Amino acid sequence: MNGVSKNISIPERWARVVIALFLIPAAFVHGYFFSLLQSFVGFGLIYNSLSGIC
Repeated sequence: MNGVSKNISIPERWARVVIALFLIPAAFVHGYFFSLLQSFVGFGLIYNSLSGIC
């Protein structure tokens, strides 16, 4: 990612990881379509926290 700077601070990255850890297993626990959407949002938050770019 040349030319793209990270725009997420360290505390915000950790907050995204913690929230994602609660959202990702929702589909495995409940099995509903809405829970599947929550899991996809959780994976998006993990991607944002690992890359540092929102």
